[in-house]
Amino acid sequence: MSHPETNTPFLDGFLHQQVVLVTGAGQPIANAIARRHGKAGARLALVFLPEHEAEATALAKDLGAELALACESSDAQAVGTVVRRVATELGRIDLLINASLSRAAGRLSDMSADQWKAVLDRQLSGTAWFCKEVIRPMMRKRSGRIVNLLDAASGGASRVAAEGVTAMTRALANEVARQGISVNTLAVQLLEEETAHLTPAQRERLDGELGPLGRLGSAEEVAEAVLFLGSSAANLTTGQRLSATGGLW
Repeated sequence: MSHPETNTPFLDGFLHQQVVLVTGAGQPIANAIARRHGKAGARLALVFLPEHEAEATALAKDLGAELALACESSDAQAVGTVVRRVATELGRIDLLINASLSRAAGRLSDMSADQWKAVLDRQLSGTAWFCKEVIRPMMRKRSGRIVNLLDAASGGASRVAAEGVTAMTRALANEVARQGISVNTLAVQLLEEETAHLTPAQRERLDGELGPLGRLGSAEEVAEAVLFLGSSAANLTTGQRLSATGGLW
């Protein structure tokens, strides 16, 4: 499927010296987000799940990221250690982008207890742990932005986690707005880059369920939406759930 050329009004370098922490490195969406923010001049700290080490370290080297750290996001203590290291070594954290998505497929009735727990621990709890930890250095400087990505695909634990992240984001946004911190979510659907593993039957079914745009999006298009939420163009946007799903709910 073809995608329109991505062309935004954001100037290269407009995030000069901003410290951006991106989780989910080694995954297509997080990789595109890291590339776009690096192009915008950000100082990058990439965090990746242990199973994505090879892809994430290669990305960090390619982008010249200042830090690339493995972290099991379901482990609150590990998350705290990673965030403190980023804040200490890079001096601050201006923007947190929680972009680690499990993309766990399947109906709720087909999931095992272990699958259910793994998705919720990483997607919902992991997002909450990163938000909780970055709030501390952000409150000290009374500014900061958080963008939480969520999987808008229907069914299963991923959908439950997405609704939980939405509710948590709204609650946190209300807590920290007066400290100059904004917190928003961005819903995303399955992207073209993520369909290589689908069977022909699954791909045919997916093609029949495309939204109003009639196509899947690209990771680069999602990265542009994230860039907006993390920029001064979104100064009046907090506690909101935006969508980059091609019109799907």
